Amino acid sequence: MLKFYNSLSKRTEKFVPLKGKTVGIYVCGPTVYGPTHLGHARTWIFFDWLRRYLIFKGFQVKFVQNITDVGHLLGDAEQGEDKIEEEARKRGQTPAEIARFYEKEYFEDLTALNILRPDVNPRAADHVREIIKFIQVLIKKGYAYEVSGNVYFDVSKFSDYGKLSSRDLDHLRKETRVKIDSKKKEQADFILWLKATAEHLQKWPSPWGKGFPGWHIECSVMSAKYLGQPFDIHGSASEHIFPHHENEIAQSRAYAGKPLARFFLHSGMLLIKGRKMSKSSENYLTVQNILKTNDIDTIKLAFMMTFWRKPFNWPAPSAVEGPDTSGTEGQESTLSEATKIRVRLVRAKIAAKDGKSDFSEEFYDALDNDFNTPKALAIILKNLNGLKLKDFEAIEKIFGFSLEEGVKLTKKQEEMLAQRKKARLKGDWQGADKIRKTLEEEGLILEDTPSGPRVLTK
Repeated sequence: MLKFYNSLSKRTEKFVPLKGKTVGIYVCGPTVYGPTHLGHARTWIFFDWLRRYLIFKGFQVKFVQNITDVGHLLGDAEQGEDKIEEEARKRGQTPAEIARFYEKEYFEDLTALNILRPDVNPRAADHVREIIKFIQVLIKKGYAYEVSGNVYFDVSKFSDYGKLSSRDLDHLRKETRVKIDSKKKEQADFILWLKATAEHLQKWPSPWGKGFPGWHIECSVMSAKYLGQPFDIHGSASEHIFPHHENEIAQSRAYAGKPLARFFLHSGMLLIKGRKMSKSSENYLTVQNILKTNDIDTIKLAFMMTFWRKPFNWPAPSAVEGPDTSGTEGQESTLSEATKIRVRLVRAKIAAKDGKSDFSEEFYDALDNDFNTPKALAIILKNLNGLKLKDFEAIEKIFGFSLEEGVKLTKKQEEMLAQRKKARLKGDWQGADKIRKTLEEEGLILEDTPSGPRVLTK
């Protein structure tokens, strides 16, 4: 029985697709104004695992992940400059040039992380016409109102507002008090359409004048267009519970008179030294930089060791100062342990034989029960010596691993291996051992076998 913790109901529920064996999943994608960071990677890796596991179990999965290329303002605010436009002004480029550049980088990062490419990657800017029509319906139904070119959603008309995030209107009034917008009826109301200023670069004609869509409305429109409403699973990191997903739920239900999605799944945030990543604090880690010094299988194993709904505290770069406020322990040793586990898995796969699998059903039970990867990994390691090649094939399919012994060596490292071989032929064991230790310092493990040295990453 497949079960997940549903953020909407606040309990673990049996997962049954709405349409037979077909599963529709929508995961919030990147705002393409900068490079993909490690926090994105953790969320996307988890949902890739989930997608792969559903496919492994025989489901047909339609996976949609949007591209936000307009409407996401600085600080997730409702007033101010668009993140992409700010970057465009800095670089002397157009918003479209910035968006396409980082969209391309996003796809390259998916490939580098061995994440299955989404079935559909809709761009927000390509759906402005549908967004305008959606807003018109909300106005007609009395859920939205226009003031001076801005259109707002009236939260007082939606009785379940705050259910996902466990907030009530009194709490929300206190939260928004410092962000006064005199055009709103109620400060908790949120923006659907913004009037564009003269200097704003991306704007479209609408019944309310030239403007552009708010961030939240985009996902409601695109998810419904490509998956229907309701669909099975809406996912993202926990930071999107409020206001992003709360607002999506309200406007989508108001529009269609039915739920947006059956399950809401939220992965835990990735922290750097107990704090959210921030460019200004120099603790912003891009996927491309992380992959220069870390093997993707090792990163995934480290993530496996922490339950997907819990925060993951990545070891801080040396530039980051201040105390560790994470409240977690041993996360740095988690990376070290993950490195060792990968070596064990690769060695076990090399030694594995073909034949009938007797892999414990506990492994699949752990994944069926809210995708408990720490337990699943422990079961793999407990049964490691008895695993068959088919078991490793299943593990690689589910988690997107590539448990191969091949290591790409630099020209210098290849020369060192050749020198070591000559030293061993001459009986210069001390010289050969010195080269082995030097290679170990560079993150390589050498194992001498009858067919020659086997090179593994640490």
